[in-house]
Amino acid sequence: MLEIKNKPLAVVLRIQFLFILATAIIFGYWLGVHGAISAILGGGVSFVSGMVFGLIISRHQGFLPDEVIKTALKAEILKISIIVILLWLIFKFYVSVIPTVFIGVFVLTVLLHSVALFVVNEK
Repeated sequence: MLEIKNKPLAVVLRIQFLFILATAIIFGYWLGVHGAISAILGGGVSFVSGMVFGLIISRHQGFLPDEVIKTALKAEILKISIIVILLWLIFKFYVSVIPTVFIGVFVLTVLLHSVALFVVNEK
């Protein structure tokens, strides 16, 4: 089953999801349906890439330093690749995107990813 076992990352993904929902409601009310869609897509890029990152990290089972670094690098490379591809696809195919909303929500959800540093990982 697909499960993110890293508690800080799971908490951050929940926070990102709630942030995306809130911004979609705000921009949907303010700018209409394309504002809401732009907010969802902008936040969704970071959310999806964060999910993939979390799933790769959660599958790691070794404790040797080289294995940990390889897994982290593989997860980060895949995350960045997904971000680049999704950004390109959205700007290429969604002609009604509102760029300021899309990029703004994207950047803020990326910054929310750093909240994981402050989540206590209790066992």
